[in-house]
Amino acid sequence: MDIKKKNNCKIVITGGPGSGKTCIINFLAKKNFYCFEEISREIIRPGRLKGIENYFSDKPLEFSDILLKKRKKQYMESSNLSLIKNKPVIFFDRGLHDIFAYLNYTKKSYDSMKIKLEKYSYDIAFILPPWKEIYKTDSERKETYEQSIEIYRCIKKIYEEYEIPLYEIKPDTIENRVIEIFKYLKLNHFINF
Repeated sequence: MDIKKKNNCKIVITGGPGSGKTCIINFLAKKNFYCFEEISREIIRPGRLKGIENYFSDKPLEFSDILLKKRKKQYMESSNLSLIKNKPVIFFDRGLHDIFAYLNYTKKSYDSMKIKLEKYSYDIAFILPPWKEIYKTDSERKETYEQSIEIYRCIKKIYEEYEIPLYEIKPDTIENRVIEIFKYLKLNHFINF
C-alpha cells in the first residue's frame, strides 16, 4: 500500500443542500470506510421540538456554534483513528469550513466564534454542484433550489480561500460518483488499491 502520508487522508464531501452528499457517504459507509455523517439534522430536530421552526435562519450563530463544536469533535476523532492500509481515507459529510460558508451566505458576522480554520485542514474536498433533478425540500431542508446555488458558491469560495484542493463531482449515479472519487484519489496518489 502506497499512500502520500502516514495517517489517514481527511476527505470532505461537500456542496449545497440536496446535491447528493449524504447518499455518497451512506454508500461509502456500507463499504466499511470511515465516514463522519452530517450532523446538522441532529441539531435541527431538537430545535424544532423547542418551537424553533428554522433553527439556522432563526438563530444562525447559536446553531453554528453547536455545529462547530460537533464538527470539531469529529475532526479530532478522525485524527486519532488508526491508519488502515487497505482503506487509508476518512470521509466527512461536510467539513468545518461549510459552517462559515453558510454564515457568509447569510452575511452574518461570526467574529465571536473564535476559531482558526487553517488549523483544520483537509487533504481534499469533493464538491457536488446543485442538481435540480434531485433537489427537494423537507422539514429540515428549507432552502430553495436557487438558494442552494448561492450556498454552493459560498462553499466553493471558502474552500478555495483556505487552499483546500477542490474537485467537482458532476451529477451522476451514486456508484459513478464514487468511482470518480476513487479514480481521482488513485490518480493523485492518495490511495493505491
